[in-house]
Amino acid sequence: MDWLAPVNTLTGAAIGIGSTLLADRLRWRRDREALHQDTRRQAYAAFMAALSDAYTRLHETARGTLPPAESRTAAHEVFTSSNLYPLRYELALIAPWDVMAPVNEAFWKVRALRDLVATGTAPDAPEFRTHVRDYLTATESAQAAMRKDLGTSWPEERTGREP
Repeated sequence: MDWLAPVNTLTGAAIGIGSTLLADRLRWRRDREALHQDTRRQAYAAFMAALSDAYTRLHETARGTLPPAESRTAAHEVFTSSNLYPLRYELALIAPWDVMAPVNEAFWKVRALRDLVATGTAPDAPEFRTHVRDYLTATESAQAAMRKDLGTSWPEERTGREP
């Protein structure tokens, strides 16, 4: 009896099934990673947009001529309505620590700016300008960490800056 034909058929079937399963597993892993990256990208964008909105509204509040009590209320309302706390908690669940450290720093800087605006400090005051500069530095650092995590960082030679 000739056993070679059935053995070759079974071997070919095993190779075909195995390669199909391997290809499906690799496709599933790639799709899963793309979904995770897209989720992080959306969360990063939402947080940075809320951070920018809070900063802009705080700056506008500081430019106004509100009495100190109203400045305090307005500054806290801006911060509360910006949705920064929930967005930061969302990032804490999905972002690596390399991203969360600068995100937290930017969050604390805009919160310190809120506290300064709440005291009625004018935008032309030296301490206000220092807070703004610290905030901008912290947000740039957070953006760089997010871009690095997403794999969208510019090479050093294109920007002339360290990552």
